[in-house]
Amino acid sequence: METRPLPLGNADQRNYRLASLAAEVHRTYFYKYPPLPVRWGQQITRKKRRSIRLGSYNHITTEIRIHPLLNAPDVPAFFIQSVIFHEYLHHVLGASHNRRFHKEERKFRYYRESKEWIRRHLWLLLGTKRVRPIVMPPPKALPPQMALF
Repeated sequence: METRPLPLGNADQRNYRLASLAAEVHRTYFYKYPPLPVRWGQQITRKKRRSIRLGSYNHITTEIRIHPLLNAPDVPAFFIQSVIFHEYLHHVLGASHNRRFHKEERKFRYYRESKEWIRRHLWLLLGTKRVRPIVMPPPKALPPQMALF
Protein backbone atom coordinates (compact mmCIF):
# COMPACT_ATOMS: atom_id res chain seq x y z
CA MET A 1 0.00 0.00 0.00
CA GLU A 2 1.47 3.32 -1.07
CA THR A 3 1.15 6.16 1.38
CA ARG A 4 1.27 9.78 0.32
CA PRO A 5 1.42 12.58 2.84
CA LEU A 6 -1.37 15.10 2.82
CA PRO A 7 -0.32 18.54 1.60
CA LEU A 8 0.06 20.99 4.42
CA GLY A 9 -0.42 24.74 4.15
CA ASN A 10 0.26 27.46 6.67
CA ALA A 11 0.26 27.01 10.46
CA ASP A 12 -3.50 27.64 10.75
CA GLN A 13 -4.25 24.84 8.30
CA ARG A 14 -1.82 22.53 10.10
CA ASN A 15 -3.59 23.10 13.41
CA TYR A 16 -6.91 22.47 11.70
CA ARG A 17 -5.45 19.26 10.26
CA LEU A 18 -4.52 18.03 13.73
CA ALA A 19 -7.99 18.84 15.04
CA SER A 20 -9.66 17.00 12.16
CA LEU A 21 -7.39 13.96 12.55
CA ALA A 22 -8.12 13.85 16.28
CA ALA A 23 -11.86 14.23 15.64
CA GLU A 24 -11.77 11.31 13.23
CA VAL A 25 -9.96 9.09 15.75
CA HIS A 26 -12.45 10.06 18.44
CA ARG A 27 -15.48 9.52 16.20
CA THR A 28 -14.20 6.14 14.92
CA TYR A 29 -12.84 4.53 18.10
CA PHE A 30 -13.68 6.53 21.24
CA TYR A 31 -17.17 7.94 20.65
CA LYS A 32 -18.32 6.65 24.08
CA TYR A 33 -15.89 9.05 25.80
CA PRO A 34 -15.84 12.84 25.72
CA PRO A 35 -13.39 14.23 23.16
CA LEU A 36 -9.97 15.23 24.46
CA PRO A 37 -8.07 18.35 23.49
CA VAL A 38 -5.21 17.46 21.13
CA ARG A 39 -2.41 19.96 20.57
CA TRP A 40 1.05 20.17 19.12
CA GLY A 41 3.76 20.14 21.77
CA GLN A 42 6.52 22.72 22.05
CA GLN A 43 9.59 22.49 19.86
CA ILE A 44 12.73 21.85 21.89
CA THR A 45 16.01 22.03 20.01
CA ARG A 46 18.66 19.44 20.69
CA LYS A 47 21.88 18.61 18.96
CA LYS A 48 21.43 14.86 19.03
CA ARG A 49 18.53 12.61 19.96
CA ARG A 50 18.67 9.00 20.98
CA SER A 51 14.93 8.68 21.45
CA ILE A 52 11.78 10.66 20.83
CA ARG A 53 8.42 10.82 22.58
CA LEU A 54 5.92 11.06 19.75
CA GLY A 55 2.95 11.87 21.97
CA SER A 56 1.93 12.25 25.57
CA TYR A 57 -1.25 12.14 27.61
CA ASN A 58 -1.66 14.26 30.73
CA HIS A 59 -4.12 12.53 33.04
CA ILE A 60 -4.64 15.69 35.12
CA THR A 61 -5.55 18.03 32.25
CA THR A 62 -6.77 15.14 30.03
CA GLU A 63 -4.83 16.67 27.16
CA ILE A 64 -2.97 14.91 24.37
CA ARG A 65 0.17 16.50 22.98
CA ILE A 66 1.77 15.45 19.74
CA HIS A 67 5.47 16.03 19.03
CA PRO A 68 5.88 19.02 16.69
CA LEU A 69 8.30 17.11 14.44
CA LEU A 70 5.26 15.19 13.21
CA ASN A 71 3.88 18.50 11.93
CA ALA A 72 5.70 18.03 8.61
CA PRO A 73 4.46 17.46 5.07
CA ASP A 74 6.21 14.10 4.73
CA VAL A 75 4.53 12.55 7.79
CA PRO A 76 1.42 10.65 6.68
CA ALA A 77 -1.92 11.37 8.32
CA PHE A 78 -2.42 7.76 9.39
CA PHE A 79 0.79 7.91 11.46
CA ILE A 80 -0.32 11.03 13.34
CA GLN A 81 -3.66 9.33 13.94
CA SER A 82 -1.89 6.25 15.31
CA VAL A 83 -0.13 8.43 17.90
CA ILE A 84 -3.44 10.09 18.82
CA PHE A 85 -5.08 6.65 19.08
CA HIS A 86 -2.26 5.43 21.34
CA GLU A 87 -2.66 8.41 23.66
CA TYR A 88 -6.45 8.01 23.75
CA LEU A 89 -5.85 4.44 24.91
CA HIS A 90 -3.86 5.83 27.84
CA HIS A 91 -6.90 7.93 28.72
CA VAL A 92 -9.16 4.87 28.65
CA LEU A 93 -6.87 2.09 29.95
CA GLY A 94 -4.30 3.87 32.10
CA ALA A 95 -0.57 4.43 31.90
CA SER A 96 0.81 0.91 31.63
CA HIS A 97 1.63 -0.84 28.37
CA ASN A 98 0.33 -4.25 29.38
CA ARG A 99 -1.11 -7.08 27.26
CA ARG A 100 -4.57 -5.55 27.22
CA PHE A 101 -3.16 -2.21 26.06
CA HIS A 102 -1.21 -3.83 23.19
CA LYS A 103 -4.24 -5.91 22.21
CA GLU A 104 -6.39 -2.77 21.99
CA GLU A 105 -3.63 -0.88 20.18
CA ARG A 106 -3.67 -3.45 17.38
CA LYS A 107 -7.31 -2.55 16.68
CA PHE A 108 -6.23 0.69 15.01
CA ARG A 109 -6.97 0.33 11.31
CA TYR A 110 -3.47 1.30 10.14
CA TYR A 111 -1.54 -0.32 13.00
CA ARG A 112 0.81 -2.33 10.78
CA GLU A 113 1.37 0.53 8.37
CA SER A 114 2.19 2.86 11.27
CA LYS A 115 4.70 0.45 12.75
CA GLU A 116 6.32 0.00 9.36
CA TRP A 117 6.44 3.76 8.74
CA ILE A 118 8.19 4.48 12.04
CA ARG A 119 10.58 1.58 11.45
CA ARG A 120 11.59 3.11 8.12
CA HIS A 121 11.59 6.78 9.13
CA LEU A 122 12.68 6.98 12.78
CA TRP A 123 16.13 8.11 11.67
CA LEU A 124 14.53 11.23 10.14
CA LEU A 125 12.76 12.14 13.37
CA LEU A 126 15.91 11.57 15.41
CA GLY A 127 17.92 13.74 13.04
CA THR A 128 20.52 11.07 12.38
CA LYS A 129 21.93 9.63 9.22
CA ARG A 130 20.08 6.67 7.84
CA VAL A 131 21.61 3.42 8.92
CA ARG A 132 21.80 1.13 5.96
CA PRO A 133 21.26 -2.53 6.68
CA ILE A 134 24.28 -4.77 6.39
CA VAL A 135 23.97 -6.89 3.33
CA MET A 136 25.85 -10.15 3.54
CA PRO A 137 27.33 -11.47 0.31
CA PRO A 138 25.81 -14.71 -0.93
CA PRO A 139 27.65 -17.81 0.25
CA LYS A 140 30.19 -19.26 -2.13
CA ALA A 141 29.12 -22.35 -3.95
CA LEU A 142 30.28 -25.49 -2.23
CA PRO A 143 32.15 -28.07 -4.27
CA PRO A 144 29.99 -30.98 -5.38
CA GLN A 145 29.93 -33.87 -2.96
CA MET A 146 30.25 -37.45 -3.95
CA ALA A 147 27.42 -39.78 -3.16
CA LEU A 148 28.47 -43.00 -1.50
CA PHE A 149 25.27 -44.93 -2.10
